[in-house]
Amino acid sequence: MSDSYADGLIRHGLEDVQPLYRQLLLQLKSQDASAYEEAVVRYREQVEAVVADADDPVAVWVEYGTWLAPILMPGSVKAIDEDGRATDAESPAPLGPLLLHLPDDQKSRALLLAMPSAPSPAQRETAALLCS
Repeated sequence: MSDSYADGLIRHGLEDVQPLYRQLLLQLKSQDASAYEEAVVRYREQVEAVVADADDPVAVWVEYGTWLAPILMPGSVKAIDEDGRATDAESPAPLGPLLLHLPDDQKSRALLLAMPSAPSPAQRETAALLCS
């Protein structure tokens, strides 16, 4: 039985990721029109076309976000646990912990990919420090 997107957010304990990814798309559109068009095509084919029938719509969305972030800037996705410890997020990315895309360029801010709906103080502080 497949979850709705809203049910999946509750089950995984995540905030809505769609606004985050809209912001990434707007940033991409201003940086690279060609890459933006590729991102829109991928969205239509791999998110919009399948999410309604997916067993886990949130996983479909997060997979898109983890694909989109390195298009903006090279880097890696990290999962931040409740104690603030970072690990490499394997593909597919885990659902539940804080997910950040850490750019290779250390002068660039991290990109928020998924925020727990009830983040721990360490997760909240990590996001505030690295994404601001």
